[in-house]
Amino acid sequence: MVLSAALAAASCGPAQSPATPADARQDEAAYLPPPSVTLVESGAETIALGGRAVPGARVQLTRPGGGALGAQADSAGRWRISAPATGAAQVFGLSQTLAGRTVQAEGYVFISPEKGGWLLRAGAAARPLASGRRSGLVIDYDRSGGTVISGQGPADGLLVVQVNGRRSGDGRTDAAGRFEIRLDGPVATGESRLRIFGEGLNRETTLRLSAPAPLEAGPVRAVPDGAGLRIDWLPPGGGIQTTQILP
Repeated sequence: MVLSAALAAASCGPAQSPATPADARQDEAAYLPPPSVTLVESGAETIALGGRAVPGARVQLTRPGGGALGAQADSAGRWRISAPATGAAQVFGLSQTLAGRTVQAEGYVFISPEKGGWLLRAGAAARPLASGRRSGLVIDYDRSGGTVISGQGPADGLLVVQVNGRRSGDGRTDAAGRFEIRLDGPVATGESRLRIFGEGLNRETTLRLSAPAPLEAGPVRAVPDGAGLRIDWLPPGGGIQTTQILP
């Protein structure tokens, strides 16, 4: 009843002016897409990051504890920033500013001397930053057991995920062979048998999920996990998300 009354009131109100092509052009001009990273080069003393932004925009990498590095995108939208190499994992926020408007990139830029650059995304799969980079499996999960499996396979292939022999999700690889599959239900902590199979891919591995310890030395903790890497990190909405990069 309340909804019906609201609709009736709206229908009796003043007529809305239809959108014009000028309005559409203005909205398009006001849109500022997030910047992206397409290049990661690690050296003994510096780490170079490069990517795409709006031409002329000011691109900035910001450390969680303060301090920022910046550069201006050129006329083609290319940017490049060098950061000191610390020998340890680093994390940055990425943004661009143009004409007083600022937009943040999705997630956090994470750089590991051993595992390269990754975009950590809240509630979603981490993505390798450098184009063309291939990786093993990546497991993202939170305290509730919500889990996303991502990795590389043949292009445009149908895949099925099983956990302990039970079908737990399915999806397709994209044109570059990347896939991100959110499992149908939570995965319990401890060891599980994970299988991903389909068109041109058949991989089995042991899935080890464990609750993270509190983050006491900053918003990100990265530790070796066998031949892989475990990253416990704090998304903007709170809680702790874990990203496991497997070989």
